[in-house]
Amino acid sequence: MARSSYTPPEDAAKLFSRQKQLVDAQAEIKDPLRDMAVREMRSNGASVGDLARLTGLSTEFFRRIARAEGVERRREPTVGPIKSDD
Repeated sequence: MARSSYTPPEDAAKLFSRQKQLVDAQAEIKDPLRDMAVREMRSNGASVGDLARLTGLSTEFFRRIARAEGVERRREPTVGPIKSDD
């Protein structure tokens, strides 16, 4: 398959370069961020909402980490199937 000969204009190249730097920086802190989130949830009582507000990431991102690491829930889930007493 032939390689593209696309060369972006200067303004596009600057924006694309900036995005690439942000993606690289985010990849660099991914593991330390995960470790710190687990520590804060376990030791200091941080909630997934607290961490989401502080980082700009979603609460679901931190919920997944908490579930994977076995962090004790602060409350029961409020969504999901309704359980009957049958």
